[in-house]
Amino acid sequence: MTEKQPLNPPRHFLPTLSCFGKSLLFGFVVLLGALLYSEKIHLTTADLGRHLKNGETFLTGLKPVTTNFYSYTEPDHPGINNHWLTGVIFFLVQKWVGFEGLGVFYTCIFLLTIAIFFWVSQKMSNFYYALFFFLISLPLITSRTEIRPEGFSYLFLGIYFYLLHQVKTRKLPPEFLWIIPLIQVLWVNMHIFFTFGLGIVGAFVLDSWFNEKGRFLSQCYLKVGFVSAVVCLANPFGIKGALAPLTTFMNYGYMLAENQPVIFMQKRMPGNPLYVHFEALFFVCATGFSLVLRKHNFRKYVLAVSLLTFFSVLSWRFIRAIPLFGFFLVPFMASLGHDFFKDRSPLVNRRVSQGLMVLSILILGSALSFKNLYYSPQKLNPQKLFGLMPGVNASAEFFKRNQLEGPVFNNYDIGGYLIYHLFPRERVFVDNRPENYSVSFFKDVYVPMQENDDVWQKMEKRYGFNAIYFYRHDMTPWAQSFLIRRIRDVRWAPVFVDDYTIIFLKRNPKNARLIRMYELPPWMFQVRRNF
Repeated sequence: MTEKQPLNPPRHFLPTLSCFGKSLLFGFVVLLGALLYSEKIHLTTADLGRHLKNGETFLTGLKPVTTNFYSYTEPDHPGINNHWLTGVIFFLVQKWVGFEGLGVFYTCIFLLTIAIFFWVSQKMSNFYYALFFFLISLPLITSRTEIRPEGFSYLFLGIYFYLLHQVKTRKLPPEFLWIIPLIQVLWVNMHIFFTFGLGIVGAFVLDSWFNEKGRFLSQCYLKVGFVSAVVCLANPFGIKGALAPLTTFMNYGYMLAENQPVIFMQKRMPGNPLYVHFEALFFVCATGFSLVLRKHNFRKYVLAVSLLTFFSVLSWRFIRAIPLFGFFLVPFMASLGHDFFKDRSPLVNRRVSQGLMVLSILILGSALSFKNLYYSPQKLNPQKLFGLMPGVNASAEFFKRNQLEGPVFNNYDIGGYLIYHLFPRERVFVDNRPENYSVSFFKDVYVPMQENDDVWQKMEKRYGFNAIYFYRHDMTPWAQSFLIRRIRDVRWAPVFVDDYTIIFLKRNPKNARLIRMYELPPWMFQVRRNF
């Protein structure tokens, strides 16, 4: 008898990628992420100016800011500055390589975070699942592009997740977990999200408690988590600094857009596709887990369910948490999809991987080729380059060049910009850290003086304003009506306006010469009814 020849394997329409092909495809993902994330700095409304001044102040006196001393209205109001160390880092980078270099530095932090999460995601599934879910989550991950301390929080979360996963899968010995408390000492001084690091450790404790027989890892996680919690006291504010995340967001007298729920912001900005995207991925995530949990033991998915539930609830409540949901959605949804198909035939698994590869290539190609797509960097911001927005410092240069003097009344948005350019020569009326001001300041002073001219005149007399320095596009219900009244107020003269700001001077002998030189004619200003 002749020996039977083995059957030829079925031919497939598409091959899977080689190692080089995978590297190339991931490189395009990194490119798209960099283009979506990097942008010129809108310094007028960014918190960055204040962070830079915090860093400069610390290096001058080797002491972080502990009060609201940038302001002349409530200079002694206590404040807990959990991000003072980030200010030092930003200041040093900006001093050495300028704003362009600072933008590159911040983007590199983001790309490193992407690489970490992607690496863990493909270890939990395979390259194609990780690639696809990273692409569909990318708009969520890149939804907050301003240079902020939270960029370090994303990186630290990625490092924690990597270390904990590697120890869980026995790829690293448990001793590597002691890197976590060392990072926690930095994190508690860099951003208020440091508590999320403790939360991730807690999620792995819960997972090992349900799934590990000997519970050796549970004990390791608990020890590391306990030490990490203790070292949170290693900050200039002690126990108050360690507990700040539990109290800070309850003391705001001013409504911040980033701290609003998704539904609220969706009504305010109905044309923004980000919120629909978030809702769609949340629905896909919830549906996927409900389907898989019917066939598999819940114990296996304790980690995924606990972390995704936490970050999804947090994102529904605070839109600033949407990138966190995006980051953690990738590994867990990739793992879920891989688990769903892994019991099928090798042919089905191959076809699914090929299909995900094709979809990923289509998304990447479309995003990098066209200008009018949701994923297109050109559409999201046509000026995706590093450095400052054009002319953003013109008003500050005008103020300093002509030696204008305060007291200055400014709006909330522009506070950090004025701190960066004018402090210590001039202090601000208010800046964009509401926790540094009392609730009554916003409710009884700042908002009413813009809504009611009687209150304005009372506060004008109380503080003796000599100049008004305002971000023109402040869209709060009171800001535009206030500016309109000041344009019509004969006691105030507009002397500077550009795409970002407007400056008024009080008509008095001290400002008479400058007003003669720079007063802007009334015909320059138009009142639009939609204000």
